[in-house]
Amino acid sequence: MTRLARLLPLLCLLPLATAAATETTIERDGVTLVYRDATDALDAGMRERIVETFFSTYARQRADFNPAAANAVDIVIDPDYDGVAFVDNKGQATMTINPAWLVERPGDVDLVTHEAMHIVQAYPGYGDGAPVWLTEGIADYARDRYGLDNAASGWALPEAVADDHRYDTGYRVSGAFLKWADTAHPGLVRKLDAALRAGAYTPETWAALTGETVEATWARYAQARTGGQKGP
Repeated sequence: MTRLARLLPLLCLLPLATAAATETTIERDGVTLVYRDATDALDAGMRERIVETFFSTYARQRADFNPAAANAVDIVIDPDYDGVAFVDNKGQATMTINPAWLVERPGDVDLVTHEAMHIVQAYPGYGDGAPVWLTEGIADYARDRYGLDNAASGWALPEAVADDHRYDTGYRVSGAFLKWADTAHPGLVRKLDAALRAGAYTPETWAALTGETVEATWARYAQARTGGQKGP
């Protein structure tokens, strides 16, 4: 057998051995994070910012909303994913990030804060028992509350209510509404979050917690924002 023939089996194994070009494991505050970037799509500076943002925001979100949330998390940088980022809570909690988004928008690292809140949420039925507008609205409420530098990306909850806005528009619109409603009804967001995680949320839950329908709360919110009222 030639030397080349002896080497071929080893060469065939090289892609498996080097599949994760960057894999870093960090343990902090009882949480183990594994950061994987198979193609080194993001540089070391961005990697450090992602890791620091995760630990700084996840610890506070977890403590405030769900201390039993995952204590082992993977962050996967995937250039084949064409969205922005998403979380899979089935099995190992995994946050997947499209590196192109952060290359083009390096200030938007607090997207990690939004996605970390999805790990904390761990709701049993996204879009089913847990309405999308409420799930995403709470995650953006959390990004506003816990984010390290939202201003770097020009990200903020809206101050005004547009004609096409509704309480169930989702994301920032719903996040701004929830922030206002939580001021009017202290602890509301935490109670909604707990009900969603328990699979106990129904349309009547809002009324039980606030004494009015969500549509009525939205009407007061919209009036406050468009009519110049300063309080909830």
